[in-house]
Amino acid sequence: MQGSEAQNGVGRSLRATSSDRRYRYSTCERGGIRVRSIVRTLLGRSEAVPLAWVAGNTGPPPYVNVGDALSPVMVSLVSGRAVERRSFVSTKPRMTAIGTVGQSIRGGQVAVWGTGCSPWANPLAAGPKRPYAPPPGTELVLHATRGPFSARLLSGGTRPRAIPYGDPAMLLPRFYRPAHVHRHELGVVLHLSELADRAFTAHPKPDLARYALSEAERASGAVRLITMVAPPGSAALRAKIDEILSCRRIVSTSLHGIAIALAYGIPCLYLSAAPGEPSLQQAAIDPEGDGAIRGVNARFPDLYAGLGRAHMAWWRQPRNRPTDWARLIDAVDRAGGGEETVPEGLAEACPAGLAPLDAPEGGTIWDDPLIETLDQCAPVAA
Repeated sequence: MQGSEAQNGVGRSLRATSSDRRYRYSTCERGGIRVRSIVRTLLGRSEAVPLAWVAGNTGPPPYVNVGDALSPVMVSLVSGRAVERRSFVSTKPRMTAIGTVGQSIRGGQVAVWGTGCSPWANPLAAGPKRPYAPPPGTELVLHATRGPFSARLLSGGTRPRAIPYGDPAMLLPRFYRPAHVHRHELGVVLHLSELADRAFTAHPKPDLARYALSEAERASGAVRLITMVAPPGSAALRAKIDEILSCRRIVSTSLHGIAIALAYGIPCLYLSAAPGEPSLQQAAIDPEGDGAIRGVNARFPDLYAGLGRAHMAWWRQPRNRPTDWARLIDAVDRAGGGEETVPEGLAEACPAGLAPLDAPEGGTIWDDPLIETLDQCAPVAA
């Protein structure tokens, strides 16, 4: 099935499997005490879901990071409810979803769904970094996390109870499965830190030789450089997903470039900047360890371990070395993959409830009024 027919069927199938699961995850064991108040707040009312997320920049011109912007979108798609933006630092009950934002949460009760956490309390600091520990006065109710390493960090280093893992963006194929044509052999998704500007087409920083394309390569379109910067709005988010789906393979330094590729079954590799000869690398992931793999950003082992992967492959390409695109394409093919990956139990674990949206008649899920009118640059509600 394709288009709205497929999406309507997906919505019905999610509802059909959700009758009891909403309540399975509605209480959490915390030191022998069943924590209910945050769940009652989120599930027991019909108003908007209080969600903390990284909003877009108001500009000019306004823009969003697609990964961050998908957080309120996925909460609305799965729960069927509007969202209201809340601060990460607050005493009010609230929820978090997509992003490596766990280390930013301080104060009050917070229902965590698919969230990642940095091992550092101040990951963006120019000076010394402090190891993360849940701050005092903060009650984190874990319904799902991105992976086991985030779960352990958010649990204060202890072994957390069994919860689902996964990034909520990986639920997108349940709602949006368009017909698409592969126009590019390889899509290269850049992290925001690698971009020279916040334009809506990818402009790598000039010192990043690994992203250089010859005139012939640009003209052929075989390799597509992709930015996750987009204008606010559902149409732009849809266009970005379609751009990723137009590629036969994906390599990415953006977590959501990989997450979306895995969800839709696009063969993909993380692109490491570790020193050494450009080559295909692989390492085991120890779910009982700290997730550290030399030359690999910690977010990626967390995601892969949460999906049950025992190993992770990546391509090593120093920033100052031009890329042999044919070799890289061959490496993606040799690494395998390409099966659609759906995080088990993640949708059913949503603390805002499970009442998935259907695409409107003749349209896609992006045309639903709840998604179309969502303010991705919304200020924090009082």
